[in-house]
Amino acid sequence: MAADLDTHDLDRAAAAFRALAHVTRLQILVVLREHEQLSPTQLTAALEHDTALANVAHHTRVLAKLGLVAPAGTRPVRGAIEHFYKLTPHGIGLLELVGRVADEPATHT
Repeated sequence: MAADLDTHDLDRAAAAFRALAHVTRLQILVVLREHEQLSPTQLTAALEHDTALANVAHHTRVLAKLGLVAPAGTRPVRGAIEHFYKLTPHGIGLLELVGRVADEPATHT
């Protein structure tokens, strides 16, 4: 399977793994897996640790740029626009991979 990957594929995979290296981004994906769609404000409330809304919004944009989450609509809120995001099939696949990696026992050589 790895032999079928070209440089573009490997670059894309490396970018996705870099994105997943941040615990807040992983938590955003996990929370979105449990909901149809959420805004950064809703994600901030759902995260296990205190994270500023601006940080959650930034991480959500990074995940969207990589195709792990996708826009899922907007609504006006107090003179601003609230954006909603949903998990993509690519995001679901990467979360499944994270689960498999997390379930593997650590081996020391």
